[in-house]
Amino acid sequence: MTGILWHAWLHRRLALLWWSVGVACLAALLAVAYPTVRGNQELDKTFADLPNGVATLLGLGNGNPLTSPAGYLDSQFYANLLPLTLLIFGLGMAAWTVAGDEAAGTFELLVTNPVSRVRVAVLRLVATVILLAALATVSAVVLVALAPATGLDADLPVHRIISASIGALLLATTYSAGAFAIGAATGNRSAALAVASALAVVGYVVEGLAPTVAELRPFRFVNPWHWLLSADPIHNGLTTEAWLPPIVATVTLAVAAIPTLAHRDLRQ
Repeated sequence: MTGILWHAWLHRRLALLWWSVGVACLAALLAVAYPTVRGNQELDKTFADLPNGVATLLGLGNGNPLTSPAGYLDSQFYANLLPLTLLIFGLGMAAWTVAGDEAAGTFELLVTNPVSRVRVAVLRLVATVILLAALATVSAVVLVALAPATGLDADLPVHRIISASIGALLLATTYSAGAFAIGAATGNRSAALAVASALAVVGYVVEGLAPTVAELRPFRFVNPWHWLLSADPIHNGLTTEAWLPPIVATVTLAVAAIPTLAHRDLRQ
């Protein structure tokens, strides 16, 4: 088990390093920029009359002002930039776990060893989640470290920053599990990336349009973006709504791919 996880880490160690640097710089930049908007009532008035759908996508659907620490981080980071960053990394990693390695011709060689293909695939998905968690942790550590110096600690406890980071992580994990499932079932890396990416974009658009388009509202309950944005962990903490649906969806998608992967001819 540890050998498979170690191999996955070695395969992405440099990517993880540079992605971590990028996430840290992005979080630091947003933190040090906060004093420039803090207390700006004119800015709050500008965003106060946004349509519900737009406000939701910007992380302002709860009515909290943009210039508050929670409203600022939600609108500038946790409702968009961090989930998208984790999504890009996670989808690429998840598509590689089976389909990408299979396309390179090395997955078949790996499973000639005394280890099942399902075990390899599942452990690589676990490695994907671990690497995503590392990136989310980097963002949380940087923001927590800079909060006292930038004023982000005003009325924003540390546990809510951590909760928001976990919420973004769970969204990326859900879509990554989708990419894993498609790749494991088909052996097609391009299909895994394209379909999972399209679903992520569609989910984001649906969440933005649903407040004004009644026909789309039923789809929100199976939409990972809705689970994140409606639960609003930076304001409400890590509630059951924030963590249970994405975990159930992730496990379901992973398990659904196993029967096909177990019997699929890898030589095709």
